[in-house]
Amino acid sequence: MKNENQVYFLNNKNYSQKFFLEDNQDKNIFIIDILKEDVNMNIDVYLKSDCNLFVVISSLNDRYQKNYNINVYHQGDNSNSNCQTFGINKNNSKSSFCLKGDIARTSRNNYCEQKIRGILLSDDAEIKGNPSLIIDTNNIKAKHALAIGRLNLSNLFYLQSKGIKKSDAIKLLLLSYFNVILYQIEDKNTQEKIMNRIFYEIGEID
Repeated sequence: MKNENQVYFLNNKNYSQKFFLEDNQDKNIFIIDILKEDVNMNIDVYLKSDCNLFVVISSLNDRYQKNYNINVYHQGDNSNSNCQTFGINKNNSKSSFCLKGDIARTSRNNYCEQKIRGILLSDDAEIKGNPSLIIDTNNIKAKHALAIGRLNLSNLFYLQSKGIKKSDAIKLLLLSYFNVILYQIEDKNTQEKIMNRIFYEIGEID
């Protein structure tokens, strides 16, 4: 995988990785997937005490089958995990996002958050989301969210009312699915290069 200011472009269609966070350790994982092939991604993260984990996956899928599995295991106390996935699916593409948070019975004062968002650009596109929490203790704060649908027409109309042509307005709305990652990049030149690459891969939109 290529590292650009802690942002990674996926270049391995079968990506599998395990991360073990010791006490007082933080980890950020920011991955952009614009591969033009099938993808199987598996990420397992094990947290001990006083850890902070932030995972963001942004995906563009056109005619492929892509599966993303992110498993977070809270084994200690006072740790935070936040996993977010964003998917844009064109044509007859299929994507599956599975997020699992597993909180040990002996753990205390952990926080676990999951978010899955997807946008469908055709009738044949498909996105499945499965946020899940396995909790064996009452001493935790946790939440998950799932939202999959079409473009927001109100937002599209607003951009067009500002003089932006429809195709560009749609691309700007789609770019928002990468914003969480783009905001992590402090160097503006690098940020612009990545943004232009994403615009190019989105292609023409009617």
